[in-house]
Amino acid sequence: MKLHHRMLRHFIAASVIVLTSSFLIFELVASDRAMSAYLRYIVQRADSSFLYDKYQNQSIAAHVMRALAAEQSEVSPEQRRAICEAFESANNTHGLNLTAHKYPGLRGTLQTASTDCDTIVEAAALLPAFDQAVEGNRHQDDYGSGLGMAEEKFHYYLDLNDRYVYFYEPVNVEYFAMNNWSFLQSGSIGIDRKDIEKVFTGRTVLSSIYQDQRTKQNVMSLLTPVYVAGQLKGIVLLDINKNNLRNIFYTHDRPLLWRFLNVTLTDTDSGRDIIINQSEDNLFQYVSYVHDLPGGIRVSLSIDILYFITSSWKSVLFWILTALILLNMVRMHFRLYQNVSRENISDAMTGLYNRKILTPELEQRLQKLVQSGSSVMFIAIDMDKLKQINDTLGHQEGDLAITLLAQAIKQSIRKSDYASDSVAMNSASFLSIRRRKLQHNCLNVSKNVCNISRRRKRSASLPVFTR
Repeated sequence: MKLHHRMLRHFIAASVIVLTSSFLIFELVASDRAMSAYLRYIVQRADSSFLYDKYQNQSIAAHVMRALAAEQSEVSPEQRRAICEAFESANNTHGLNLTAHKYPGLRGTLQTASTDCDTIVEAAALLPAFDQAVEGNRHQDDYGSGLGMAEEKFHYYLDLNDRYVYFYEPVNVEYFAMNNWSFLQSGSIGIDRKDIEKVFTGRTVLSSIYQDQRTKQNVMSLLTPVYVAGQLKGIVLLDINKNNLRNIFYTHDRPLLWRFLNVTLTDTDSGRDIIINQSEDNLFQYVSYVHDLPGGIRVSLSIDILYFITSSWKSVLFWILTALILLNMVRMHFRLYQNVSRENISDAMTGLYNRKILTPELEQRLQKLVQSGSSVMFIAIDMDKLKQINDTLGHQEGDLAITLLAQAIKQSIRKSDYASDSVAMNSASFLSIRRRKLQHNCLNVSKNVCNISRRRKRSASLPVFTR
């Protein structure tokens, strides 16, 4: 195939790929816009979930404040005795239900720095109100079904005056003990001191990301103050860990998307982060969205390109098949064109060029050779007594003689040379155009004829004349 034909074929093939790819690019752009809007929806839904958790924490704190503000009846001797009998010490910590559920009056675990059970008797009598508040908020109607609002998170109450902490869920003191009670000054429980100071303003605060001493994982906390007689008494805390965040950000309506979704929460001040979810392959991010929440929390979401391929496999398959079919049609067209062109300028029996190529090719060839100053040599080979071979041995042998001579000529010239034939009824003539000095060319042709004849196990005595 000539150079300009090859270039034309490559140009058409490239055009086919570009045109078919434009359809896929259009689908990709449309998917990018749709998924960008969906990522914004996920962040808005997560923000709504945080607001709902904030409301629940405030509701629990309000319930505790009402219980503390109400007129308290004196603790009965039986209840005091039961509390003191269940009072225990372990791992340098004191309290109730530290290693086992020994005091049924409380659902969770109470830890204190005091070694005297009398200091927690009143607290043990009041903390069932905290249990009721948490239980009531967990079992109320979930108007945000599927938004990660109805799950059970970790609630606890921290009393600043009496220096105790009460966990709604039982916590084994062997795994975690509250030993650092000067957290307001040093922030020793992990929560940033600035976040704790904001509680004194009376607002519910979403803390920065910090490492929880209990779980050794990065978490966030909602802190709601508890006031009694205008004085800050304690803090109701709600921990939000990685599992809670996975439930908040999980794409319930698009489960397939979760396999290819990257979700990360980053603290812009400390640089700590919570990697909520990562794509299984993470090949290339084609859609991303970043949003800053109040409190210096940055939400980063991105979708891997494999989601587009997986979710739009019909479009991708259609693009591949269409491109392959069109490229195959281009290839077949140029192959047929090449075959037709070759048949048009060559002889079917000998495979040599016919007269059609001589006139245009000869003019172009001679012009180039003359301009370059190269020498040119013409060799004309006339095959006599072809009629005698046809009459005595048959036309099949005559055709064989012509074919043998054509093969000998092919083997005697270079690719840059041209050989043409002209076969008449009784004779055959051949023309060869060769560049530069050629010696013993006729002898080479004769030798090649003999060699080919021997390989075919036939004898050939063909007179060769040159003019």
